[in-house]
Formats: sequence, structure tokens, C-alpha cells
Amino acid sequence: MKYKQIIVDVDDTLLDTPDTVQQALNNLFKAHGWDLTDDFKKEFHSYNQGLWRQLEKGELTYDQLRAVLFPSLIKKYYGEDIDGLAVADEFHGYFHDGHKLLPGAKDTLIYAKKLGYSLAVLSNGEQFGQERRLKLAGIHDYFDLIVTSELAGCQKPDPEIFDFFFSQSDYSPSETVFFGDGLSSDILGAAGYGFDSVWYNHRHRKNTLHVHPLFEVDNYAQFQRILQKDFAPDSLV
Repeated sequence: MKYKQIIVDVDDTLLDTPDTVQQALNNLFKAHGWDLTDDFKKEFHSYNQGLWRQLEKGELTYDQLRAVLFPSLIKKYYGEDIDGLAVADEFHGYFHDGHKLLPGAKDTLIYAKKLGYSLAVLSNGEQFGQERRLKLAGIHDYFDLIVTSELAGCQKPDPEIFDFFFSQSDYSPSETVFFGDGLSSDILGAAGYGFDSVWYNHRHRKNTLHVHPLFEVDNYAQFQRILQKDFAPDSLV
């Protein structure tokens, strides 16, 4: 068997993150009586993604991200001064209820377990929140190990998060393949640490970093075929 362990990302790999963010914003704005406009959503998504890229590069901390995520935009669109940390915590409370699975995710986890793979999670996120979402989605118990950046104290693609992960895992990097949508976090992180990856590019993004995963797929059916054909356990060879 070429690999024994598959690490899987959570956000926009297993769970539909845009749907989760949309529902969290809906609930937050309803609670405050704010009108959630298309202009706000567009600017929020762009700003949020930029902050997460800074986080991955180590240019700001998670607490700093939380503190600056909402205040300037709420002030700009609604003229209100808010406690940024309090509103961010409220938003993330709603976010941690989001658990819509991407098509084929659960079936693929079941299939991978049937083939004999150990499944693990490595996610940039909060331990309680990500575990809660996986439980709500009905897939938590498929994983033998769940590690978040909060637990590790650092973010993908920092090599230290992989140091922490493999210190908890029963498998080595050479026995492991990473499956995730994040080019800069998942694929670059795995490459930098020296192990293999499959890029789940279901959003059809350009590979601007010129990193080279073993495979690029845009749906779970393709990944299942790779598991059977290219990563086949000895019993299937």
C-alpha cells in the first residue's frame, strides 16, 4: 500500500465554507438589525480572504485577525462603532454551526476507510469549532486524529504545524498524502515538508504558486478513482 494515512482539510474541502460564511453573516446581521447588502458581502469576502493569507504568512495573529475583521467595514456601511472581538466571536459562534458537506465528501471517507486508510484532519481553525462542525456533519468519527492550528499553536503552511501533527500521528510523512483545496496552505505546506498531496481544485483556481501536487482533481469521484487505481492497497493490486 503506497500510503497509509490521508490528511484532509476541512474548510472548502469537506465542508462548504461559502455556505457556512453566508449563513453566519445572515444570522449575525439579523441579530443586529443590519441590512446585509451584496456590496458588503463582496467587500467582506475579499477582506477576509486577504486577512487569512496574512495569517498563513505569519504577518498577523488569529486574535489580531478577529479584532480587525469587522470594525472598519461595519463603520463604513452602517456607521456604527463596534467591539471587534465581541462581534467576531459572535460571528464565529454562528460559523461553528455550519456543516454543509461538499458533494461526495462523506462517500469518499467511507470508501477510503473501506480500503484501509487511516484518516486525519489538519485544519487552520479552532479545535472546538472544527470538531463541532464535523460532528454536526456526521463525519467526525471517521477520523483517527484531528489537529487544528489552535491546538498546534501555528498555521499551515508553517512547518511547525506539521511537526506537531506528525508527533501525534502513528504514521510518517512518507506514508501520508494530503488532500485539500488550499494551494498556499495545504499543497504548499505539504510540499515544503516533503510529502505528497492531491489538490482538490473544485473552485478552478489558477496555480499561481507553481507548486506540483501529485494530482489535481475537481470532484470527489476523481479522487476515489485515484485511491483505487494509483494509491491502491496491496489487496487491490
